[in-house]
Amino acid sequence: MEYEIYQLKEDTMEQVKLRFMASDQAAQLGGIHRESYRRVYGGEIPSVPEVVRMLLRLFALFNGSNRPVDFSGHSMSVSDIVRLTEDGASSWWYCDPYGWMELNGEEWGQT
Repeated sequence: MEYEIYQLKEDTMEQVKLRFMASDQAAQLGGIHRESYRRVYGGEIPSVPEVVRMLLRLFALFNGSNRPVDFSGHSMSVSDIVRLTEDGASSWWYCDPYGWMELNGEEWGQT
């Protein structure tokens, strides 16, 4: 399975304010917009049947001491987004304080 990690840009104060914010709080401040994010890393990882287990595996990898040496982002945290792609189908996941929320096309600007 392919994955990509997206983290908020720090170009504007609005983007900085959204960093580490839960999805419901971000929605109150105008939402989660693709143009506010930058891709910081991508790779492949063995697939597991449950998406949440895959996301937890990535979260552990990018918060541990064995992160890929060419990873330039901060430790994976709340407000980060992970794209998972398998067999040409992609899903986008927002890291919330207590789990993951799947983003739909409208939320993520893919209408």
